[in-house]
Amino acid sequence: MASKKSSNKSAPDKHERKVVSISLPGRPGKNAMPAEQAINFAKQLASDGKWPVVIVLSRQLLAQIPQLTRAWPLLFQGLTETGDYSGLAAAAAEHLASKPRDISALLSQATALRLLDQHEQALQSIAKVLRLTPANTTALNHRGVILKEMGNMDDALETFNRCIRLAPQDAYAYWNRSDLFHDISDAELDKMETVLSKPSLTAKNKARLHYALARGYEFCGNSEKQFLHIESGAKLKRSLLEYNHVEEMQQLRDIPIHFSAEALNQTPLDTEPHGATPIFICGLPRSGTTLVEQILSTHSMVTAGDELNALPRAAAALLQQKRIDKPFPLWAKDLSPADWHSIGESYQAMTKNLHGTAFFTDKYLQNYKALGLIHLAKPEGKIIFCRRNAMDNLWGCYRQYFSDGLRFTYDQQELADSYHGASELYRYWQKVMPDKVFFLEYETLISDYEATVKALLAFIGLPWEEECLHFYNNPRAVRTTSATQVRSPINAGRIDQWQKFERQLQPMYQRLRELGEIE
Repeated sequence: MASKKSSNKSAPDKHERKVVSISLPGRPGKNAMPAEQAINFAKQLASDGKWPVVIVLSRQLLAQIPQLTRAWPLLFQGLTETGDYSGLAAAAAEHLASKPRDISALLSQATALRLLDQHEQALQSIAKVLRLTPANTTALNHRGVILKEMGNMDDALETFNRCIRLAPQDAYAYWNRSDLFHDISDAELDKMETVLSKPSLTAKNKARLHYALARGYEFCGNSEKQFLHIESGAKLKRSLLEYNHVEEMQQLRDIPIHFSAEALNQTPLDTEPHGATPIFICGLPRSGTTLVEQILSTHSMVTAGDELNALPRAAAALLQQKRIDKPFPLWAKDLSPADWHSIGESYQAMTKNLHGTAFFTDKYLQNYKALGLIHLAKPEGKIIFCRRNAMDNLWGCYRQYFSDGLRFTYDQQELADSYHGASELYRYWQKVMPDKVFFLEYETLISDYEATVKALLAFIGLPWEEECLHFYNNPRAVRTTSATQVRSPINAGRIDQWQKFERQLQPMYQRLRELGEIE
């Protein structure tokens, strides 16, 4: 006799039938509705990328009914997407207090701890997941990434290999391990090519696997196949992204208008110095920002913050409070000195975990657009703008699989446009803030290393420490795609590397010539 209970559907959450009262930012009054309806509404907001509202709604729901199973992952995802890692750690800990075996909460806790540079504690959370679910490939991938960032390359490689043995089509693991090989066998490359040809492989996983194969063929010295896979991966990745390149380029052109010399000369509010002083390191990806951070964080008076997004979060909070609904940088002229001061104070509060030394670094790449914001909100902050030879810089971007945030890196001509836009800003900031910013050329750092490091320290106001010349001995965890490179001494090996692919990179080269970035 067939069971009356369906084995294919999970039991409905009885708590979702309870009525809750919710209110939304910018909308007066409260609304009563079943919790199920509110959760479905939050899921729709999440699909539209409205994460701050998702967080507000999820917190309201959980304050009234903490047992709402589907609300917790929405809160975790919202906090992750907005970069509130301290909030994520707190939310995960709160849920784990009553549900200590909840896999979603443990993974979210590990994510938060890793991104707060608490890698040992993150490994402990992952270990709990693997005790509960030993074949959890998400946890294994996470463990491998943490180990790689800590510099434990052999254990990281074995963790990714274990993940692939359990899930042979997990292209995330293939990509994560791709820079850990000293060599790679033909059999392994053939295996990856076979996986790539499987129709069941998702488009996102195909893109990752293309980039992993490119790395493999690079190790083997097969540059033709290397580029073929980079190009195929880039085209596929670009097709999966929602990205308006015209709007992005217009934003770059708007910045000097809204952060004019007059606007930058506002008199800031007097403030008592408190906490540590931020060092903002910015520039396009692959322009040397991670190397600069590694050098500076070797100094005893500097704590590495890595890619913080505290500044955009602080600005967004102020705009929400003032109910200003304009894209950056159009809202800049709507703010008063008191508003800029408020952003700076919020930023300082959000980064307080990094205030154990006199200085800390903030390597959020997009800050090269926000130098005016930094100048007005954190006038005491130090700013370093990194730039690199156009073709080397863009080849470094094009050959790399990034997260979805760097959407301009998958098309040669869009990359050239973006380099030109960043260079125009570089030149603009040089004109209006010549003494506020240290403008660093990657090639100068490589060719005149010691003198450049000494100039950097003097600009910041740091005493000379010999250890800064030996940054590769820095034991800190490095979270970016340069994690393996910054553990090696300085070398010129990546200068003019693009020339090996001069023929294939002509769309990029010719566009840069049209824009005047190459003679």
